[in-house]
Amino acid sequence: MPYINKIEVMGNLAKDPELRYMPDGKPTTKITVAVADKWTDKKTGELKEHVEWFAVLLYGRHAEIVCQYMKKGDCILVYGKLRTRSYTDRDHIERNVTEVLANEMQIIHTANRHTSSDNISASSGEGIYGMM
Repeated sequence: MPYINKIEVMGNLAKDPELRYMPDGKPTTKITVAVADKWTDKKTGELKEHVEWFAVLLYGRHAEIVCQYMKKGDCILVYGKLRTRSYTDRDHIERNVTEVLANEMQIIHTANRHTSSDNISASSGEGIYGMM
């Protein structure tokens, strides 16, 4: 039986991305993408909003492009898969975190810092495991 683990997220960067390097020298960045859902409450007529926060991991050229062209508030579209991992925090408490491992991305909009950067897209020729 085939299985599918696929996610598509489009939203705004919660903070400026920072480029880091893995021990093998491969570029990487972890971004947080905020996705807002807005609606009007039927009973009160009040505008409501819920923001969902997605941790997204990018590797290789994807990481370099995002760090070069994007800042807090810019809009990005990412495709990838969800991965949950465990870690122990500094208080020695076991925690779980779910992250999006991106294998494609597209810059939807930036704040006119780089007019040619809007709608830059990249997709990986390698599988997600080959990128890590």
